[in-house]
Amino acid sequence: MTKIIRNYFLLIILLAVIVPSVISAQDINVKIGIRDSIQSEILNDSKKVMIHLPDSYSESDTSYPVLYQVKGDTASMLEIVSTVNRLAYADEMIPEMIIVVMENVSGKDVWPRDSISAKSVDDFQTYIQKELIPYIGNKYRTTDERVLYGQSMTAVFTLYTFINKPKLFNSYIASSGAFPFCETFFTELSHKHFQELDKYSGRTMFVTNGLKDPLMAQVNALKQMTEFSNLVKERVGTIVSYKYLIYENEAHVPFHSLYDGLKFIYQSDEKN
Repeated sequence: MTKIIRNYFLLIILLAVIVPSVISAQDINVKIGIRDSIQSEILNDSKKVMIHLPDSYSESDTSYPVLYQVKGDTASMLEIVSTVNRLAYADEMIPEMIIVVMENVSGKDVWPRDSISAKSVDDFQTYIQKELIPYIGNKYRTTDERVLYGQSMTAVFTLYTFINKPKLFNSYIASSGAFPFCETFFTELSHKHFQELDKYSGRTMFVTNGLKDPLMAQVNALKQMTEFSNLVKERVGTIVSYKYLIYENEAHVPFHSLYDGLKFIYQSDEKN
C-alpha cells in the first residue's frame, strides 16, 4: 500500500469517527428554553428563571397553561420538557404547556419548619404570586391554569402552598413528599386551614414516595404522608382531587412522578 493510499484510508476512518460526532453535537445543541431574570422588590434579589415555550407557540395565538417547577436546572428542564411533550404530543393526554423553572432558590425559601422560618417562605410565596406569575402572564400568552411541581425539599414547599395558599395554583405535584423535622407544624397548619373549605374547591394534589428512598425512614415520610392523605380525604376530600402514590421499586424523587401526576391532573379534570 502506497503512502498516498494509506493516508486516504486513514482520512476516511477519521471522518467516519468525527462526522457523526459533529452531527450528534449539532442535534443535541437544541434551544430548549429562554433564560431570564426578575428583579424582586419583595425578596430584594434577582431571581433567575428558565422558560420553555410549546412548539406551536410562535405559530398560533393560543394561550397555554403554565407548569412551574420550584428550584431546577438545565437537566431538570430537559426532563420536564420531555415528559410534557410525551404526554402532549405522543399520548395526547394533556395540553401543550409553558414551563417555568425557578433556578436560584435557597432552603430558607422553601422549608417552613415552624412559624418563624415560615416568614421567609411566605415572602417567597408572595414573590411567586405578585411578581413571577404576573411577569410570565404579561410576557407570554397564558391561561389561568397553573401547576406547581416540587421535588424533595421543594416538595415541602409544594405541600405548604397547597395547605395555606391553595388558590395560588390549580394543581400540585409533590415528589418525595414529607414534613422533615416539621411534622407538628404541618399537622397544626393542616387542621387550621382545612376548616376553610371554599378555598380548596377544584384543587388537585398528587403526592409520591419511593419505598427504596433511604430518607423515608429518617423522616418517617410514609407515616407522615399516609396520615396527611387521610386528613385531606376526611376534611376536603369531597372538593379536592387527591392521590398519594407509592412506588415500590423507586428511590428518592421517583422518576415517574411528573408523568403520573400530570396524567392524574388532566384525567381528574375530565371527570369533573
